[in-house]
Amino acid sequence: MEETIDALLDQSIAESTRRRYDSAWKRYSAWCSELGERSLPVTEELAMGYVVALARDGLQTETVKYHLAGLRRAQIKAGMAPPEWGAMARLVMLRKGLARVEATGEKDKLRREPVTWNHMRALKEAWEAKGERGTMLWAAACMCFFGCLRAGEALAPETGEFDEKAHLGWEDVQLQDAVSPKWIRVRIKESKTDRLRKGAYVRLPRTDAEICPVVAVLEFMIVRKVGPGPFFMNGEKVGLTRRVFVAEVKKALAESGVPDAGISGHSFRIGAATAAARSGASDEEVKALGRWRSREYKGYIRREEGDQAAAAEKWSKSVYQ
Repeated sequence: MEETIDALLDQSIAESTRRRYDSAWKRYSAWCSELGERSLPVTEELAMGYVVALARDGLQTETVKYHLAGLRRAQIKAGMAPPEWGAMARLVMLRKGLARVEATGEKDKLRREPVTWNHMRALKEAWEAKGERGTMLWAAACMCFFGCLRAGEALAPETGEFDEKAHLGWEDVQLQDAVSPKWIRVRIKESKTDRLRKGAYVRLPRTDAEICPVVAVLEFMIVRKVGPGPFFMNGEKVGLTRRVFVAEVKKALAESGVPDAGISGHSFRIGAATAAARSGASDEEVKALGRWRSREYKGYIRREEGDQAAAAEKWSKSVYQ
């Protein structure tokens, strides 16, 4: 009986549409499995996360509609009440936002690609000739990458109003040893997932490799000198913000001939998680690296082959051994 019911349910739509829905369901199921989430029922949060994931993969809004239709069909076939997309206010707003971004030609901004070892090499070479500003930018890049940080956690506030209780200052960067430190400890006072300001510490290791966060940060500390204000600021006491930093990163990569599409403030965090995972780090090690408390970290790991393998090799040699 169940097989007959299933077959008749399948006959309710054209075969070509059914194949498309089945493909959508397969892709969604794999996405949920990667995150460690149950695929059914499809909650508003899951639907929103999946829609954003599809958009970042370059799918058009019309294709996204088919995917949602495929999820709805799967839930009905499972004997559950169908999800009412129109009643999910945030999802409705999200889809409108995606349509607007697509119409304005700014959809590429949704893509967040990982910073790879090749990116880091290019940045190092580009900024070595930029004097004190280059030293600051390179130290910020190393701190964000090896600390698995969101750029905003290390950089000055966009408003320009520095709050010593919330933002990274001189006293928050501590050396293991004043002469030849093996690591630098960075105190993150506030983050997206720490609104209560309990704080957290990340450790930047000495790698003894071509790219070393300890060397980069120490060189900048010599230039900056002790004093109040944002940790990353220039000689005129102007703090380095996330917006300016990302613009400088993209500019340096473009000048070096390295693709910069999809590079954002989160790209260093994505790159760190990807490199760690590809180096053989355990799930718990990756979670600890990025201070994740849930399976959300899985969404930061990129599985594509490519030069990220070089980053993983370096990461493995310098951090986990």
